[in-house]
Amino acid sequence: VCNRTYLPSCIGPGRFYFLCVLFVTIHPFSHLGGSSAFLVLSLKELVFSVQEDLAQQLEITIINITGALAGIGVSTFAKYLATIPQEGSVTSRFIPAVFLVIISFFAGWAKSRLPRLHLSARISCFVSIWLLTDNIGITSAVLSDSGGFLWITVTAASVCLFSSMLILHWSSTHLIEEVASTLRTIHRCLSVGMDNPFTHPSSQQIAELKDLHGELVHQSVILNEMYCQAAFELRVGRVSVKSLKPLLGMVEHLRRELSWGMVPQPGQNDSANESHCTSSSSFEASATELSKTIMTSIKAVEDLVLGVYTHTSLWHKSLRTERDAVTAAAINLNLTWYTAKTELRNTIQTWSEESISPSGSIVPSHLHHQCLFVTSLLQMAYDMSHILQVAQSIAAHHEVSRFRFWLPRLTWQWLGVAPRTFIMEEYGAPITDDAFEAETTLSAEEVRQGVAFVDRQDETMSQEFSYSHATRTIPIVPHLSLKSLPQCLSVTLQHLWNHRAILQLRLGASRVICDMQRSSHLQHATKNAIGVAMLSFPAFLPSHSVGFQWFRWIHGQWMIISYVWVLETNTGATWRVGYLRLSGTILGAIYAYITWAICGRNSIGIVAMVTLFDIPITWLVTKSRIPSLGVVASVTLPPIVLYQYLTPDSGVSTRDLAWMRASMIALGIIAALAMNSIVFPRYSRVLFLNQTSTTLRLLSQLYLLLVQGMFRSIYPFTPHDKQETLKLELQIRNALHRSSSLLTTMNDELSLVPKPMRHYREVVLKIQKILDLMTGLRKIRENIPRKETIASVMKERKEFVCTNELGC
Repeated sequence: VCNRTYLPSCIGPGRFYFLCVLFVTIHPFSHLGGSSAFLVLSLKELVFSVQEDLAQQLEITIINITGALAGIGVSTFAKYLATIPQEGSVTSRFIPAVFLVIISFFAGWAKSRLPRLHLSARISCFVSIWLLTDNIGITSAVLSDSGGFLWITVTAASVCLFSSMLILHWSSTHLIEEVASTLRTIHRCLSVGMDNPFTHPSSQQIAELKDLHGELVHQSVILNEMYCQAAFELRVGRVSVKSLKPLLGMVEHLRRELSWGMVPQPGQNDSANESHCTSSSSFEASATELSKTIMTSIKAVEDLVLGVYTHTSLWHKSLRTERDAVTAAAINLNLTWYTAKTELRNTIQTWSEESISPSGSIVPSHLHHQCLFVTSLLQMAYDMSHILQVAQSIAAHHEVSRFRFWLPRLTWQWLGVAPRTFIMEEYGAPITDDAFEAETTLSAEEVRQGVAFVDRQDETMSQEFSYSHATRTIPIVPHLSLKSLPQCLSVTLQHLWNHRAILQLRLGASRVICDMQRSSHLQHATKNAIGVAMLSFPAFLPSHSVGFQWFRWIHGQWMIISYVWVLETNTGATWRVGYLRLSGTILGAIYAYITWAICGRNSIGIVAMVTLFDIPITWLVTKSRIPSLGVVASVTLPPIVLYQYLTPDSGVSTRDLAWMRASMIALGIIAALAMNSIVFPRYSRVLFLNQTSTTLRLLSQLYLLLVQGMFRSIYPFTPHDKQETLKLELQIRNALHRSSSLLTTMNDELSLVPKPMRHYREVVLKIQKILDLMTGLRKIRENIPRKETIASVMKERKEFVCTNELGC
């Protein structure tokens, strides 16, 4: 059953496919692309596929056309150089082979190091593979082949771009929708948990709160990712996305308070429940009222943010209702915050007086839990007041701003952020492997010490040699004999080898080699270049050889292109993309054979069948969790159906053509899987365990930094300590994000070692929980006097710290 959004989202991109097929089947127009004009459909699906909004479509069009032009330009230059020697000579075939390997190396590096150039690097490889493996050394084919691929690239890009202007919106609201969704989750979490400290929570409520806390952690990670992407995107509107940055930070503060300060305590018996219900009635009403006011404020901020950022029309929209709601929420929040704070202070003071009296008793533990809950509410109200101020500032800026464009700055940082596209699963996990490797390079001080030692050693050896030489040569005249020549040369070479300048050069070269061995980007570039070189080797054999004839007959370019498209930056992602693309290849080949069996060379039937096939494929690409299957199925279809239409005298049957194309794509996929599993393998399980160890190490450092004042009677929490603490918290949060990303690719790896995925996920959640608790501990250190938290329980806290540290 299809919903209302299914047909527009699938038929809209189907228009692109229909236009591309139409242009390819019109002979006077497709003649400009030559016999490879059907590659328009391949580039449309692989590179210029439909995006969510027009701004994203415009960005990928410009970036990917630039990559295609770079590939065409370098390949044309290489083909021209190949025409200078004699046609068919070793030099003529060697030049394009070297250029193809170099292009593949730099494209692989750009794909791994600069995620925004992911598709641009691939399209440069795509056009280079076709240009440099066909018509080598033929002078008349240099410009014609390059012109054909220029037509193919421009046609695919322009058709998708101009068609997008008719159906796509200008800017995306993904970030705004995610902000609103996160605020709604916080609202739901607070509404479920606000009665738990004063009533006995049911098991259903506890399970629901646990699920909501896990969802909040996931949304917090996604929110920061989307903000990084939106901050570097082309967009239109009245208010910059950067105005949301303070709000996102405060949303993270609210999540932490909900995580560590509002956790229900199951297992209370009925008598305890009745006793603390009566004893806590003094501030239960004010706490409940404060919770409701916070939820009202969250709703007001959500409505205002949606009104400001989702309205992108040229005319101005009034937000008076939303602004008034935010102002009223701010006033009510201040009143309820002051009331709850006063009642909590009075209640704690009363308990303190009762506990120190002769007839007093110990305060029950559930009352401590209630106080912690109300304290977290007060902190949430404080953070919520800042969010309301940010919302008021955004609304004021919206009132006075005009409609404008925001263009991204062409910086290294912009290139390092992955673009927001539909096919996000193919990028693999964002892994930074620098933290996994041990530091083996020498420091500057060690280099200076080494140079000084070598200088002293050379000086001592020189003095000893001069003294012995002088004592031997006093009676006779010194002379250089053939017998002493090897010794002199050895001493001279050793002196030159240990010279300060040469030693500095050696250390620099060693550092470069170590960096190359440790860099995952260079490793990926090397794998990309090696695979392309091995698979394209038959294309550069002599024209009369069996390997060259086989490569040309079977169109081995598809094998190389498939390898480039499947090779990912880690093994798990490569396996996932590999088996999905292999399945898509089989599906596309079967449908292509059926299409040709039904339609033959009937252009109308071909256009109808190919366009009809694109509707479910578009749904797979845009709506499902297996987009790779749909992409490669769509790519497999045109080379089989349209090649027979464009070259009717090829002499190859459709069944054989379907088998050849499918086998070439499958061989490329298998080669990519083998390469990523044998050469520089990057297993997600190993990376996850290393990342978890690093996270625990950072967690221990954070805990030691927080508790170091407990070993001294007087130790102020300085601003430097706070800065170091915040830095460690950020590093741990980023490490947890990388661990979560690695878990998504770990399922796709083949491993003889068991992978307890459930336990791994629990480890990540537990570490996140510990981090939230330590954040709360930091706030206690900042806001509560040391006399209350440390001085009176110094001995017990020391023992507790030692126990925890030994546990880590």
